[in-house]
Amino acid sequence: MKYFELYELVDRATYQKWGEDAWNLFNPDILEAIDGVREFFNVPCYINNWWGGHGNNQFRGYRPPNCPVGAVLSEHKKGNAADMTIDGVDAEEARRIILENKDDSLLCKIMRMENKVSWVHIDCKPVHNRIRLFGG
Repeated sequence: MKYFELYELVDRATYQKWGEDAWNLFNPDILEAIDGVREFFNVPCYINNWWGGHGNNQFRGYRPPNCPVGAVLSEHKKGNAADMTIDGVDAEEARRIILENKDDSLLCKIMRMENKVSWVHIDCKPVHNRIRLFGG
């Protein structure tokens, strides 16, 4: 990955248990997608911030099977989703920009986005028509 460290993508327990092997919990497409969003917007993007005691977010990337957050069959639990905050861009505006530029090579791995939430959920779950908005 070009822009993210592993501890920004997994929870504390997963990081402690698996260390660098936790990279294997991810679909390579989601790793490319989150780096692509960061590069496309050219501003810092945040997923988890628990590392070093900087914040409470630890389940916005990979979620272990026993995670109490989100749906039982969540794409997060498959290592196939991320909830991002894009510095200086609110989530609704970010979704609009991503949709308008969905064919850009930096954004081409995004298949779905969650609608009407205060974060940017992207995932790589296969769908017939990219980019599908869901929920919200």
